[in-house]
Amino acid sequence: MDNYRFSRTFLSDSGCVSCPRRWGLRLWVTVLAVSMLFCQVAGFRRRITDRTYVPLTPIILNTTASNYTYVTGETAIMYCAVENLGTKTVTWRRANPSVILTVGLYTYFGDSRFQTQNVLHKDQWNLHIRNVSLDDQGRYECQVSTKARDIRRSFYLNVKEHTSTIHISGTTYVEKNQRLVLRCNASSDSYPQDDLDWFMNGHKVESSDTEGITITKSVAYRSQTIWSELVIAHARMQHAGTYICRTSDKLVTNIKVNILNGKDNVKRGTEKSDKGLLFEDTKSQKESYSSPLTGSWTLIFGIIFCVLS
Repeated sequence: MDNYRFSRTFLSDSGCVSCPRRWGLRLWVTVLAVSMLFCQVAGFRRRITDRTYVPLTPIILNTTASNYTYVTGETAIMYCAVENLGTKTVTWRRANPSVILTVGLYTYFGDSRFQTQNVLHKDQWNLHIRNVSLDDQGRYECQVSTKARDIRRSFYLNVKEHTSTIHISGTTYVEKNQRLVLRCNASSDSYPQDDLDWFMNGHKVESSDTEGITITKSVAYRSQTIWSELVIAHARMQHAGTYICRTSDKLVTNIKVNILNGKDNVKRGTEKSDKGLLFEDTKSQKESYSSPLTGSWTLIFGIIFCVLS
């Protein structure tokens, strides 16, 4: 009994009486942590097994148009929507002749005008052709890189030639110090011209308050037309010449303007009237000269007629 009391007193003094309780708590915490870790690993492996068990096949959707029409000089865009692409890549190629243009975002063909852009939120891989020309017209294919190469969709690009017209109007004969007005308009089948410029005898004409020159412009996007009006408040002799209207696409038309000097015209009319008066005076003088002769002959014939009778 004395020995038992000594050992119990020694253990209580050393603080080891609660050792079994501490080791039990730690054991339970360790077992719980290992169980949770096992469940997480098992669930993750199960998710991986389920994902590989149901493979997703890429699909090219028919939600975009298959025929596109553009005008030469524009940027042609053909839209290709691909779902469940995964690790596959999208390839754009020309059908005839068969040429690979782009692979993913990389331009495979040696022409920087061709480029693929990926629109993430729409799952689209769109082919862009900058400054499209008539030679780019034809059939194209959007294709997903698979062994069978059976996931593809065909597109057709139609390219029309850009046509523009330009017209100029105004008075070709203007009196000096009178108002000169010229109008020019240019229209296109795709988009209006960026600007219209005026030239007179090879020199660019711009608005000037000191010279009394005003140029106004307006654009109508619905009719794809741009207008410009050139007004010279008081035309002078140096304003005579050939006026050129030129678009930003170098489309040109011209009109020739003549400035008339009113004083010269009056002088010319006066000279003509003076000549007319001189001609009339000469004619009257001739008549006056011929009238006495005519009277004398009449008198002579009268005397002869009396003598013979």
